[in-house]
Amino acid sequence: MTALKQLLTINAATEDLAESVQRSPATPIVLDVLRRAAPDLHAIPQTTYTLYRQFEHTGERRNYERAHFAKRTMLTRAVFEMLLGDDAQRDAIHDLLWSICEETSWVLPAHEEQGPDYWDLKPSPRQKPFGAHTALTREPDAIDLFCAETGASLAETIHLLDDRLAPEVVQRVRQEVARRIFKPYLAYGRKHWWYKGALNWNGVCNGSIGLAFLRLERDSQTLAEAIEQVLEGFEAYIATGFEADGGSIEGIGYWNYGLMYYVTVAELLRERTGGKLDLLAAPRLREIARYPLAAALSPGRYLNFGDAEEPTALSPGVVQRLAARTGVDDLRWLISGPRAPEGRGVPTAKLAITLRDAAWWDGVARPFPAAARQDATLPDSGVIRLTGQTTDGRPVALATKAGHNDGHHSHADVATFILHVDGESLLCDPGRGKYSKEYFRLPRYENIFCNSFGHGVPTIGGQLQSPGPEFGGRQRYHGTVIACETGSDEKSAVIDFHHAYDIPDLILARRTLRLNPKTGDASLEDTFEFDSAALAIEEAFVTWLPVQIEGGTARVIGERSTLVMVIEEPAAAVFTAANLAEECRTNEREGLLTRMAVRLPAGATRFSMRMVVGGQR
Repeated sequence: MTALKQLLTINAATEDLAESVQRSPATPIVLDVLRRAAPDLHAIPQTTYTLYRQFEHTGERRNYERAHFAKRTMLTRAVFEMLLGDDAQRDAIHDLLWSICEETSWVLPAHEEQGPDYWDLKPSPRQKPFGAHTALTREPDAIDLFCAETGASLAETIHLLDDRLAPEVVQRVRQEVARRIFKPYLAYGRKHWWYKGALNWNGVCNGSIGLAFLRLERDSQTLAEAIEQVLEGFEAYIATGFEADGGSIEGIGYWNYGLMYYVTVAELLRERTGGKLDLLAAPRLREIARYPLAAALSPGRYLNFGDAEEPTALSPGVVQRLAARTGVDDLRWLISGPRAPEGRGVPTAKLAITLRDAAWWDGVARPFPAAARQDATLPDSGVIRLTGQTTDGRPVALATKAGHNDGHHSHADVATFILHVDGESLLCDPGRGKYSKEYFRLPRYENIFCNSFGHGVPTIGGQLQSPGPEFGGRQRYHGTVIACETGSDEKSAVIDFHHAYDIPDLILARRTLRLNPKTGDASLEDTFEFDSAALAIEEAFVTWLPVQIEGGTARVIGERSTLVMVIEEPAAAVFTAANLAEECRTNEREGLLTRMAVRLPAGATRFSMRMVVGGQR
């Protein structure tokens, strides 16, 4: 404690964040995004009790969250405008700060029960009606992602504009951050389930809180105590929140989210301690920084196993700083910028991050890096990406995963695969379902976006793959990478996945995927063995694109390519196709997901299929 306290009092030069924003070539780009996201800074949305309680009564998250995040996006824009010289935004900032301070809770309704010792509550809140442990019946103790982020946004506002704001508003902000975040964190922050969690919550919550302390806390002893606690949580995040190969089983979006505040606080600590405390200098960070290069499919699109999303835009400022500090320069070439189609780009409700997207990004969107066009294997994550091209030069990626079915954002999808050609996934992972009360409760795996029915894996004996526990890491239902070959004439991946099913008689399920890197053509072969009579097997493949079925041939019609799938064995097997329109509507997913199925004849234990990529006419 004493050593850390001494480090934090080093009188080192720190970045003038306001000046960096004012001088950055990225600021006009970021400001344009903010003005489009929050065109009106005066009509402050109301976060009413009725909206707050919709989640409990109906499971609906979006209406309350829309108002919550809109208010914070307005604050982000107003602070930017004032930093850039528009003092007329002072009243808008006052009103927004006051409105946020007036909110009964900064914790979102979907997270309100996740206070200290949450996972030890008996009976579990996830197994009885919501509201049994409501946060509104006690003094603030729970801190979730968005409570922590609110504290960080308010702290940055006060840090940057303190002497330009009304003292009574500044004092109100300080009081509310202390009441809702500082005191609960110091009192029992270590009891929160996320404190040393192996997931993005750790980085976001500990990081946001650390940032707020660094900006607002005046007492050196209290600051040292808080930062020591933050660093303890951070250590667990870096050690366990990523696999040994640097990969994230939560996927690219959560890799991005969790590291936002980690990198931000790491840089503040490096500056404040004159370089003596440098979290980003650890070799482990280089492996973590390489993960997006292994997960990329094409510009702005990434592997979306689990709850990840295929179209994703990395936070440009944070990622550019991470690339510079770790030496993983290719990472910068994945920055597509906030104007990228379908990409979220600048996280407008997160002031602390948006400031750094402006200050740390050079405003340049670079070409897709060659490193992301190469084969990639993450052995500990169980992810393989094989690459090639069609005969006319269009890039192809064939990706699959072994891994396991445990985890906060995992799906039951061991051995699923993606065939991505020229920027579109002809065979896809469907991605996540609608985030609702049921989605993160016991009914989660009744949702086809989570269970294996909605993925490109077989149903065996009428059974889907078994989901693992959300936490606990037992990894009972898993797959194993048996081989991965990356030759010039043929590339292949072999995965054993029978342990993903709770079927004692199933003693082998092995999938072999092959890719011709010179033509983009691929093949799949599944073999099964049983301890007794063979069970019925139904193969499945999913796509968001139109499908044509003719017996043992299926065509997937993309905008730029066509995929022809031909069953080779069993010879009598045929495709059927079913659209999942109702499931897409229920989960508020745009487009139409189609599930192509092949029922193997009774007793059949082998399935093979070739996949030929052609140009779209």
